[in-house]
Amino acid sequence: MPKTQEVINRRETNDFYQAAGLLLDPNLEWSSDFELIRKNLGGLIKRMADQGKISDFDLYCIVKNLIREENDITIGN
Repeated sequence: MPKTQEVINRRETNDFYQAAGLLLDPNLEWSSDFELIRKNLGGLIKRMADQGKISDFDLYCIVKNLIREENDITIGN
């Protein structure tokens, strides 16, 4: 595997772990309707990262949407 692909895979795997961490964090508050699936979704995302299964497009989009705001480093408006 080319070095750049290895770096990309590691970065994307870390994104999965970050999203799972957000979902599984007991200190964060989620809406009551999302609370019903939060832990299961967090467990699924973590398990997929553990297994290196990060290529599912829909799950990848969920991960990116979950961490988008946390990783936004925009300064100003």
